[in-house]
Amino acid sequence: MKVFVRRHIAGHKAPRYIQFTAVIPRNVSGKILKNALVTLKTDDTQQVARKAPTMSSSFLVDVSLRDGTIVLRLQNPPVNAWSDDFVDDLEDALTYLPVAEARAVVVTGHGDHFSAGEDVRRVQELSDEESARKFVTRMHGIMDRVAALPVPVIAAVDGTASGAGLELALACDIRVASARAKLGLPETRWGILAGAGGAQRLARLIGPGRAKLLMYTAEPVTAQEALDLGLVEIVTDAPDPLPRALSLAEQIGRNSPRAVRHIKKSVDQGLDRDLDEGLRIEQELWVELATHGDLTEGAAAFAEGREPDYR
Repeated sequence: MKVFVRRHIAGHKAPRYIQFTAVIPRNVSGKILKNALVTLKTDDTQQVARKAPTMSSSFLVDVSLRDGTIVLRLQNPPVNAWSDDFVDDLEDALTYLPVAEARAVVVTGHGDHFSAGEDVRRVQELSDEESARKFVTRMHGIMDRVAALPVPVIAAVDGTASGAGLELALACDIRVASARAKLGLPETRWGILAGAGGAQRLARLIGPGRAKLLMYTAEPVTAQEALDLGLVEIVTDAPDPLPRALSLAEQIGRNSPRAVRHIKKSVDQGLDRDLDEGLRIEQELWVELATHGDLTEGAAAFAEGREPDYR
């Protein structure tokens, strides 16, 4: 099914419209079809929303496209907690994320926090092994989908990134934090562990000893401590880390998108393999790139002293 939405763009003498096409599988439920709306702002930002706002509901996850960068904003105030409705919206957002049109994705939070993580009441309602397994499998699936996005994914972390919020940031490729950010996995205080991939991704990122210390104590770390640990890659003094993350995405976007995607694939696929297998993966991806037109354009641009024009 194709949905065409047109919206008049203000500021133009003659009416102008932007057309967006959404391809929706036939087996999707009628409720999703009804709620699969696309709205276009009256500037150059394309905003994709999955639920029509009503008096009793709002967008809990907002998706917009800014100059080739998708911005995925968590907005479940006051701390962007992972309620049932929030998880539903996030899954919908990931399903319809227009990655084919983008060179990077930036994940950020609305307000003063990235995400304080799981709504503890959701966990307390898990009364048997079947429901617990279903819950954690779903959470794993969300993080895996973020990690598997083919383009670079940057977390812009402000305020609290805790529990599932930090696990989401860990599923991203790069983390940019504000100076006031605090990051932690407090699950041992609740009698559980970080079960949405956090324990594994944290240990691979900062090493097992430091990861265990952070999780054993359940104490959050400051942005500077996180930078020292290697938990975040950039700390900005700006009160909002989003502009720095967008600037980074723009810088990445000036390079060959095919090469950037292949780098992500090379690192991610080779990370848990032995060196020989990792080198084989790298070699095959290099051959693919060397025989593609981006190399021709990149070399020509370098020789001519101009910026390359990658498609």
